[in-house]
Amino acid sequence: MKSAVVSSGEKATTLRYTLMGLAAEMTDVISLGGGEPDLDTPPEIIETALRRMEQPRTSVPIRGLRELRQALADRYEKEKGLSFDPERQIVITNGAQEGLFLAMLALVNPGDKVLTPDPRYSSYDQAIGAAGGQVIEIPTGRDYRFELDPEDLRKSVDGSKILILVNPSNPTGALVEAEAVRRIAEVAVDTDLVVISDEIYDGLIYDGKELLSTATCEGMRDRTVTLSGFSKSYAMTGFRVGYLIGEPAFISAVAGLKQVTSGPCPLFSQYAALAALQQSKDTRPQFREIFDGRRVLMMEGLDSLGIPYGHPGGGLFMWADLSKYGMSAKEFCYKLLEESRVLMFPGQSFGEKWRCFVRISLVQPEEKISQALERITGFVEGLR
Repeated sequence: MKSAVVSSGEKATTLRYTLMGLAAEMTDVISLGGGEPDLDTPPEIIETALRRMEQPRTSVPIRGLRELRQALADRYEKEKGLSFDPERQIVITNGAQEGLFLAMLALVNPGDKVLTPDPRYSSYDQAIGAAGGQVIEIPTGRDYRFELDPEDLRKSVDGSKILILVNPSNPTGALVEAEAVRRIAEVAVDTDLVVISDEIYDGLIYDGKELLSTATCEGMRDRTVTLSGFSKSYAMTGFRVGYLIGEPAFISAVAGLKQVTSGPCPLFSQYAALAALQQSKDTRPQFREIFDGRRVLMMEGLDSLGIPYGHPGGGLFMWADLSKYGMSAKEFCYKLLEESRVLMFPGQSFGEKWRCFVRISLVQPEEKISQALERITGFVEGLR
């Protein structure tokens, strides 16, 4: 029998896919719903991967190409001052999504409590449920501040084993800044928590700030699993390359699970990821600038409409409160799609209590975002 946790996650996912299915049957829809970057993968990445595919090939290690793991270790040493053994502490996964599920299966026993901020992406619920764990929600959102608060974490621990820290957040875009990350680490040490630090949006941090990786904090080196990938920062969603970094025993357990389930990440995708790390010019700053321009434009549009939202400090999303319009976000999203051809996702896709919120994605060019804002303005004026 499925657990209630899994069913809840599936229900949330179904709502999003139902809206996407309706949008696919329509013409001239502007999608502000999905989370896949619309930018093209840099040609250098594809061309380099194709050249490497012409070389003689051997079997692919279950943990991933040694060269790719070494390049990741080098990146973390250079950018974060963290030294990892590529042989024993890194495994390449089939996207960060698989990495999340493998991490849960490796760490969670039936009945274990797993802490996660609310709201959250529904895949976390599904992964926790697949491992037999129990979701423990940590409330966020006071005064439209949706970053995880260290004191709220401390109050919520109650025998929990693991914290999932998604920074910046999906769906809210909230960034937990460096000092708060350090305080969260203190709580984790004090309460013996393992932290799964989901840093998939590491390359998309705004306002001149940077992401402090949890593993850099005092006492966290041995109790942090870092989860990330190439899809967001390098516009490589379809390549399905993610990775996990952690202690050798954990990585060994993950490798064992991969051995009997999905096997190694496809060779071409790994070559592409290696090319991304070794580009002649790092494209991450360019991509961040593009998404930042869209973020500012959407913030200005929501401000002009008087729609409150949480400050998006990073990532690809904004989290807006539509309660002023007197209907649920679900009803709002269906009507907006049907009448104005704009797709957004209702908040209950990310937590039951968020029925007046919507997640807005920044995965359209500025021209399209401007058009979407015009359509939204016309739609809400009609509601009045």
